[in-house]
Amino acid sequence: MPGNVTRSSPFGLVSGIPQQKSDLTLVVTPASPFAPEARKGQLHIVVEADQDVSRGRDACVLVMRTIRRIFYEDPSFSVTSSLRKAILAANRALYQQNFNAPPQKRAVVGLTCAVIKDRDLFLAQVAPAQAYVMAEDRLRALPANAAWGGTAFPFRSRALGTSLTIEPDLYRAVLRPGDGLLICTSNLSDLLSRDEVTRLLRAAEPDDTVAGLTELCRHHQITDAHGIVAMTFARLSPAAQASPFSAAGVNERARLALSGVAERLARAGADLVWLLRGPVEREARKRAEITRARLAEEERRLLHPYEEPTYSADPPPVPRPLDLGEPLSVDAAPRSSSTARSSPQMPVAPSALLGEVSFRDTPAPERVIDLSDTPGQAIVSRYARQKRRNTMASARPFEDRSNPFTRLGDAVTRRLRPRPGPPPRALPRQHRSSGLSYRRQNPPFPWLLLLLLISFISLLILYGTTLSRENALRETENVLTEAEQAVAAIRSAPDEATAQERLIEAEEALAALRSSDLITATTANRQRYEELVREYTRALAAVQKQTYFEDLTEVARHPLPGGLFDTVIVPPPPRTVTDTLSYSSIYMLDANAGILYRAPRTGGVAQPFLRPEDGIGPISVGRIRAAVWRIDNIVAVAQSGESGPFTFYFRSGNEWRYSILAGSEEWGRVGERFRAVNYEGNLYILGAARNNVLRYLSGEYGSFPLPWIQNDGGRSIETAIDLAVDGKINLLMPDGRVLIFATNSAGERAFEREIPVPQIRPPLVTATRFFVTGPPDSGSIFLIDSFNGRIIQIDKQTGEFIQQISAPPDSPIALDQLLSVFVDESSSRPTLYMVNGGQIVRGSLPDRPRSFREPVAPTPTMAP
Repeated sequence: MPGNVTRSSPFGLVSGIPQQKSDLTLVVTPASPFAPEARKGQLHIVVEADQDVSRGRDACVLVMRTIRRIFYEDPSFSVTSSLRKAILAANRALYQQNFNAPPQKRAVVGLTCAVIKDRDLFLAQVAPAQAYVMAEDRLRALPANAAWGGTAFPFRSRALGTSLTIEPDLYRAVLRPGDGLLICTSNLSDLLSRDEVTRLLRAAEPDDTVAGLTELCRHHQITDAHGIVAMTFARLSPAAQASPFSAAGVNERARLALSGVAERLARAGADLVWLLRGPVEREARKRAEITRARLAEEERRLLHPYEEPTYSADPPPVPRPLDLGEPLSVDAAPRSSSTARSSPQMPVAPSALLGEVSFRDTPAPERVIDLSDTPGQAIVSRYARQKRRNTMASARPFEDRSNPFTRLGDAVTRRLRPRPGPPPRALPRQHRSSGLSYRRQNPPFPWLLLLLLISFISLLILYGTTLSRENALRETENVLTEAEQAVAAIRSAPDEATAQERLIEAEEALAALRSSDLITATTANRQRYEELVREYTRALAAVQKQTYFEDLTEVARHPLPGGLFDTVIVPPPPRTVTDTLSYSSIYMLDANAGILYRAPRTGGVAQPFLRPEDGIGPISVGRIRAAVWRIDNIVAVAQSGESGPFTFYFRSGNEWRYSILAGSEEWGRVGERFRAVNYEGNLYILGAARNNVLRYLSGEYGSFPLPWIQNDGGRSIETAIDLAVDGKINLLMPDGRVLIFATNSAGERAFEREIPVPQIRPPLVTATRFFVTGPPDSGSIFLIDSFNGRIIQIDKQTGEFIQQISAPPDSPIALDQLLSVFVDESSSRPTLYMVNGGQIVRGSLPDRPRSFREPVAPTPTMAP
């Protein structure tokens, strides 16, 4: 039965706002004694990505889910082995995702995994990561960072997702009551000194440590940080330990006994599961148990080293030599006799009886054959060598002096001496023609025939290449003609359904044409292909009503890395207002952090305008949930705490004023679909009342609101995700339908009609937000399709599909995080302000596409 209790508290800091739960941390505790988590232990994971939160969050979630699944599904009894397999599997999954994703969407991840099982702590890290362990009366930083005398790791050196070969760093420690663990993101490593970590981990509860970390981050202006604090405590309280027979001591010990029985039952249940799984699993478990037993025996043996025998002055006697009988050959007889004649005082080695000689015996001298000269020959040879040496020594001085002249004379003599001619012949030399020799000669090599053969083969190759190219050009001509006919057939389609089918056929013809490398072989083919592509693009825009922004520009960007905007508000043109300072800005809401920003209308840096914890009078601003334009200035709706009342903030001159919304204390915790809209000074709220829209009359925010919808016509608006008011209530459903409620002739505010989902290609699956323009009897509805990065415009009265607008394929701005839109109709051509993740993008509304039956003049081309 384990003697410790582990309590952990995750923490997160997003845009400077403390969060109770973080998407970058995971704590897995056993739900019951029979769960897999009880067998493997508690799993704690902290991850961090090198990209902004919006792009790296998916990678972090993928890594955490993979590690949790593989770790608890692995049948191994080793926590270290299961943890390593889980990290390698997560690395493979992230590497495959990065391999299939474009470069701007790739992300790499660093992590720290901690498993607490009974009294053991298992730690695995892939840099960048940071952990602090207080165990065994020591405080360690893993890895040792710059503040502790270590070195900082580059982020991409060995993070997950950079390579298929990755190896985590593994650590192990034993936890006792009072020990603690802190794992966090690497951006906190420079702030946490040894004294600071000791103070934090000596806190009474993990929540106290989390509060201290939050205050430390706020002091050093750290806006984003994540981590987990875990501490171990004794299972018995101090009172139960001091008085074993007291009520607290008896109760706590009874609970411990029951938990021990439950743990044994859980282990028995796990054994029963292994028995039911089959003989293969049982055999694998049996082998694992044998291995563990062998390792345990080896550890016990190492704990008790081998004992040396005691020294004795009387060693044991040497065994007697082996008696092999008579020698095997006659030659062995003398050796045997010589061995027998050995000194009786010298002991005989046993190997001597096997034909070997002891190292103590003197080897017998071997017979050496003398191959040198006889004594007489040696004397004669010595005398001849001595005479020759004396002669050479006496002649050497003269030769040394005359050697250059001798060489010069020899050279002159050789130069003047006539060269010997050929020997005289008895018969005169006769020149024979080729082939009339008595020697055997090879036939001459047919160089001319070889040259003719090479020329003939070259002509054949040239002819075949030319013929093949002509055939390919002819086939390309046929494919071009078929593609032109397929594109031209789109204009003659009787209806849109047929035009869609012919558009698919034209797309297949163009795909077959692109597979040929001869479309640019000639200038004529290249010009025809380019004109065909332009005509297909025009037909595609006409049939699918696809248009593109021509002047996309970035107006503002979120000041914090990874920050996301949710809504953009553009003031209308001032009419009867003299103070137009607030009209020169646009306003952006960061719903995650609850901060209202503003930026110049012409473009510039976004600055906080109203944020949480700002003091306005006697109250502190809460988290801003919505912001809208009201008559002549911006207003905001904020909530105090997670489920507190809502406050209405408005501008008065250059100062903020507030008014508490009556009845908002009953709304409680609201979801992401909370919306606030202003129309003619009245405030409309979606997401506060169930299946209805609340309305506050202008200037009466202290009075209780009234439900606006009196008759829903059997329509449920519980899942509505957005609200717009143009004199009527427009509600957007998740599938793209728009429900319209209005006051009927009987004075009842009831359901009027429904605008269905437009039938387009590709189809609209999920709508994110929408924007409604114009009065109730005219205007358009702009639907946001975030998945396909497009804006769909439909007619508000008829529901007719007008166009779908996207960023050009070659545009440097990609609408890959399109969240909401605001349409400014103050100029002759409407302007669209779009929230694209952490940036605000502006573009003019394209013209309405022409009908697919309307012919378009071909684009003029220059003559080559």
